Amino acid sequence: MKRSLRDRPSPDASRHPPRPPRGRRGGRAHLGPRDWLAGIGAAACLSCAPPSPVAGPAEGRALARLDLGAVQLLPAASLSAPPPPAPSHQASIPAFDRAHLVGLSAQRSYSIGTASRGYLVGARRLTDTGPLRARPISVRRGAVWGTDELVGALERAARRVADQWPGSVLWAGDLSARDGGDLHGHASHNSGRDVDLAFYVRDGAWRIADQPELVPFGADGRARWGGDLWFDDARNWALVEGLLRDPRVQIQWIFVSNPLKARLIAWARSAGADPLLVERAEAVLREPRDSSRHEEHFHVRLYCALEERVEGCVDQGPTRPWVDTWEAALAERVAEVVPLLRAGGPDELRYAITRLVRLKASQATPHLEPLTAHADPEIRALAADAVAFLRGERTPPAWAHLTGEDVGD
Repeated sequence: MKRSLRDRPSPDASRHPPRPPRGRRGGRAHLGPRDWLAGIGAAACLSCAPPSPVAGPAEGRALARLDLGAVQLLPAASLSAPPPPAPSHQASIPAFDRAHLVGLSAQRSYSIGTASRGYLVGARRLTDTGPLRARPISVRRGAVWGTDELVGALERAARRVADQWPGSVLWAGDLSARDGGDLHGHASHNSGRDVDLAFYVRDGAWRIADQPELVPFGADGRARWGGDLWFDDARNWALVEGLLRDPRVQIQWIFVSNPLKARLIAWARSAGADPLLVERAEAVLREPRDSSRHEEHFHVRLYCALEERVEGCVDQGPTRPWVDTWEAALAERVAEVVPLLRAGGPDELRYAITRLVRLKASQATPHLEPLTAHADPEIRALAADAVAFLRGERTPPAWAHLTGEDVGD
């Protein structure tokens, strides 16, 4: 029987690691597909032509089952409704997806595509809250934008640590650009689900000394440079614990060097942390193999939220047993779209084919195959591309944001 992390006690927050010796260096009406097509019209399809084992609730997330009636399964729009504000960096958004933006809710953010090739819609800016602050260099770079889920999780985790240790400050480095896309110096951070975080640190007198600089720490917890600074095992573990216990997000990775991971796990066990929590921390804490060791910062990545996944957010890398992959919601969406493949109208066919591609609905391939012989050459080509993409045979350039490596930088 699976066990949940919900409501499990945390280790005693008053405990601290030994101080270093002084002097040492340290329910509404459902809109069907035809309703959507009638509202959006053929105009929205001008850029649609081709140019990416869990049953039951997610363990470790105190999220009630999401009522799909509250999630619009097909976008609503009307000819009289104003379009959403134009993104400030259109180059981040492929032509394949621009018409799709019309149907997205303006009430939330969306991570679309993968962490390394995707983009971001309706981004939320990370603002200074006291316990959570943005590194000045990230502010200057404009890399302070993320999804609602990511920014909210950081705010809650930082507040949790500061409540236990007043005066603590979590310095957040790069998230994403306002509309996502490539960010200089990173192979990921494209779609609002990644963030770099400075470590919580103390000085040689064991006073809180959190700072925006990314200072590297060795296996002994001592700073390699930057003064008499020490890696704070207790507070950094509390940050990891807060993220893993957060019922509103699912953590895919927390990249950090192996020696610092070992310190965190050892601290958690010595402090009496929940063994299930420690087990999950061991899975998500990882030294990346394709980038720096991350001995100077955490790099946190979230899994796609349900509302994002049904709009084209794509997770790369391992899916752990306690993670909800939203298979039931995706199957429901696919079941609604597949009948449009038999509707005959070109607008409905374009919408259905591109929607199935966005969902990476490989189970729909048999329904797409007959369209590879369609009389309309545009539909025929689009269907052929979709079948090849869903089979993993090739990726049309415009769909590259739906694929990508599981990178750690």
